[in-house]
Amino acid sequence: MIKKRIGSKQNMLISELREMIKAYNEAELRLIIAEMYKAMPKKLREEKAIDTLVKNSEKYTKSGKTNDSRNEPVDVYVLKPQIELFMEYAYKQYYLAPNSMIHKKDRPKWRFVVKGYIKDLQGVSIYGTEGDIATDLLFKLYEMLSYACGYYLFRTDNPFRSIGMDQTELLYTVIARRFSSGIKQDKVKAVLESVITSNVDRETLSSSLISVLIQNLKSSESKEMAIEQSKLLMDGFMRTKQTALKMKPATRHSDYERKEKINKLVEIVFRLNIELSEYDKAIQFYNKYHNEIDAEINLFILLKWLEAYELKALWLREYDRARKNGVQPRIILSNVYEYVKKNECFPERGLYLLEDI
Repeated sequence: MIKKRIGSKQNMLISELREMIKAYNEAELRLIIAEMYKAMPKKLREEKAIDTLVKNSEKYTKSGKTNDSRNEPVDVYVLKPQIELFMEYAYKQYYLAPNSMIHKKDRPKWRFVVKGYIKDLQGVSIYGTEGDIATDLLFKLYEMLSYACGYYLFRTDNPFRSIGMDQTELLYTVIARRFSSGIKQDKVKAVLESVITSNVDRETLSSSLISVLIQNLKSSESKEMAIEQSKLLMDGFMRTKQTALKMKPATRHSDYERKEKINKLVEIVFRLNIELSEYDKAIQFYNKYHNEIDAEINLFILLKWLEAYELKALWLREYDRARKNGVQPRIILSNVYEYVKKNECFPERGLYLLEDI
């Protein structure tokens, strides 16, 4: 079991060190310096100019190496194990429940720890191996905070507000960094999986996360790639559902989660097809795969999305088609239909879009 305690005092102060070494003789100091030098990684010795310090301490002092180093670049190789240990402790609820790993007074400080990590990682260039490591760590921190929106890891049900960020803000940063070196199939798949599995806080809608994804798919090629990966993920969930139906009936909760993920993927495919001006393809895909118990709810959601893209003619067409197929739209939709027919435009936004389903 890991016995290291995060947040508690681990290293002596410089003043304490200076006081302590007064008790050592010259031979003991030589031994200590030699052992400390051997323990330092070569990269750290180079960055801190330790050889210069040993050879010529006066030159080292004049070079400014003893000045405050807060503006020095972040070493992701040092940061990575710290963040991974922090997340391990968070998932084990050490920042929530009584335990011997994190002192009680240090548990509320998790938010400052996370803010510091995010700030440091954002300061790392997006390029090269270090950039990839920083992006991956940011991605994992986002997923941890999203997980904490649905399951208690900290003493809050709104972890993003606790660190002073919107969920969509951090997601945008993560996706933008991940796509910065090129949009590839594996990257798109990873981002899609994160978007459809993310829990959301009280101030965020799942559709808002999807919007962030779409904002980062700027080319037609990238949109097509995301459509392809979304369909592959849907196929996987559908095959899992068929397998689950053959098992004992203790899968209702997982069936619900599976349906929700499929519906999110349907929304992604629908909206990307709309972005590509493939309107009929978008609607056909929605009608085939979007899954709600009530056909009227399916219609309501479809019309809500069409209105968001201001596709008036298609809105009227789908309303009429649903009526012919025996669907009875709710009164507010009927009122909107009459308004659009009369005024050839949608009513003010919010008239029915904010209505609960």
